[in-house]
Amino acid sequence: MPPPPPPRLLAGGDHHPSPTSASSPEHPFLSAHLLLPSPSPSDLPSLHLPLALAFSFLADPSPLPRRLLVVLHAAGGRYPAFYHAFASALLSLPFPLLLPHPRNRLLLAASELARAAAPGFAPLLVSLLRRLPFPGDARLLDIFHEHASFLADEEPQLLASAVFAFLRLLAKNRLAPAPQCLECSDCGECKNAKNLAGCRENLVSFCASVLRDHTQVCELIGRDLVRCLHELVLVQEFHELWKDSMLGRAAEICRIGMPGWCTAMAVSPEMETQLLFMMNNVKWGNQKRYQLWFARKHLMVPGGEERIPDIVRFICCGYHPTNKVMQSGVIARWAVIGWLLTSCNKSYVQANAKVALFYDWLFFDEDKGNVMNIEPAMLLMVNSVSQYTDITNMLLEFLFLLVENYDVRRKEAIAECVRNAFAVLVKKGVVPSLDILTCCEKLSPMLRQKLVAFLSSASSEETEKTCGQPIDEASKAMDLNNRVCSN
Repeated sequence: MPPPPPPRLLAGGDHHPSPTSASSPEHPFLSAHLLLPSPSPSDLPSLHLPLALAFSFLADPSPLPRRLLVVLHAAGGRYPAFYHAFASALLSLPFPLLLPHPRNRLLLAASELARAAAPGFAPLLVSLLRRLPFPGDARLLDIFHEHASFLADEEPQLLASAVFAFLRLLAKNRLAPAPQCLECSDCGECKNAKNLAGCRENLVSFCASVLRDHTQVCELIGRDLVRCLHELVLVQEFHELWKDSMLGRAAEICRIGMPGWCTAMAVSPEMETQLLFMMNNVKWGNQKRYQLWFARKHLMVPGGEERIPDIVRFICCGYHPTNKVMQSGVIARWAVIGWLLTSCNKSYVQANAKVALFYDWLFFDEDKGNVMNIEPAMLLMVNSVSQYTDITNMLLEFLFLLVENYDVRRKEAIAECVRNAFAVLVKKGVVPSLDILTCCEKLSPMLRQKLVAFLSSASSEETEKTCGQPIDEASKAMDLNNRVCSN
């Protein structure tokens, strides 16, 4: 009888290549496995060992043979680059296609690498954090809980990433149920895998303890830490934490912008790839089918709509197109955000999405802030005012609500930051003048008057710079007026 075929790592299907095909992500693993079917310490010099060991680690039946752990740490001890090669091999597999058993083993491998403080373990854990929630994700919480003190000293950015990812998961209220694996609806592996949905108290406890014990590490998240805690203020543990230790530090934290590594935590790698494809390659007028494709995959699923605020935040802070891209006729960031706002069916999701859009306006500092973070909101208001005035009215009204109510103790400071944002947008040429808004008769008269009065509160020199250019010059910036975000 021929030998049985080697076990599969990924879900199969007609549209997925066979593991023996060179185009399959499994192919290099299978080739290495055929050369080293049972990795041992004698195989340490082999260049095929990282892939062969990764295959055995993911595919061998339970319990995990101890010899594999011996080989892993023996190779890592002798060859400093081995751990990194092993982690890179695991990262090369498409996580959404992993079968339940290999996925659980991947979490075990991540735990082993973290326990050994092995080079390469941080990117592996970050990749898993970006895919929350998934079956068995409670094991990821266990890893961070077990190594929190070590990570605070040696990998503070990774620990801050975990806190941010878990806080966003709580804020999105997407803890139940976790999606099932691709090949079944109720397999034993998925039923037995412990999910964060079943240990919400542990998740809250972990985040609260890290925020309390490692506050400086969590401050690396920047102002979006405050945004997360505001959304979770009704959770008793976070409410007490906010009153006891975070309230006095909030103003200082809000001066810190959202770092690049943190913006990536807001969306999964698949979402990031598809969003960047739309904003780099899809021309105006062709975006509808791509938007529908994205919505069906990520938004029209349980808990999908709650992802919109984080997607908006990613677009504002995580992707800044070059001038070449902006002049190439592809769909603009403001248009994608406008489409997302009109896709919100739940009022609280739309409110959170608008907070995400304007959040950097509330703390804008010309010396430290990036105008690209505040550009999408301005262009969305300006380019909607001609035919879709209700969008501009909605956004302006919400901006004034934020200025008045977001932090009443710092109301004047926030108002000054918003005025600075308007002035810098004109100064940098994002719009030639605010006359586009202040002189537009289609806008609500009350909002126009309020905007003029608000801007007039600035110094006379700044007001002249911001509002004083002629309306005919301002109209030159309106070449996209007839295009709307949902076209």
